[in-house]
Amino acid sequence: MPEDLIVLDYAGFDTWQSCDRAKQIFGVSKAILVSQSFHVPRAVYLCRAAGIEAYGVGDPNGLREGPVTEWVRDNLREVAASFNAVYQATVQPDPEFLGPEDDGVARALAAAAVSPAN
Repeated sequence: MPEDLIVLDYAGFDTWQSCDRAKQIFGVSKAILVSQSFHVPRAVYLCRAAGIEAYGVGDPNGLREGPVTEWVRDNLREVAASFNAVYQATVQPDPEFLGPEDDGVARALAAAAVSPAN
């Protein structure tokens, strides 16, 4: 991915805030999410709750790497995070820092559309 097409969100402190800020700050209406396989369903759910037409692609490489204790810990964490996701999707709390609108995503998409490297 060319570096000039990457738009950073410095205030997306959790998945809900990233999704909500993507919609409100960056103007994202459609997204393909790429993450660890265990995280994709929750991320897609939260982005859809934020009003983004979201689809996800998981990376299966991290599913069974490392000690079993890490696998158990990660899956237990994801169960707890899923309960929090239901709360966030229902209540839809404002992000800790909303900030001004940012046209970085629109600029990156425009640059990608005219780039001969694509």
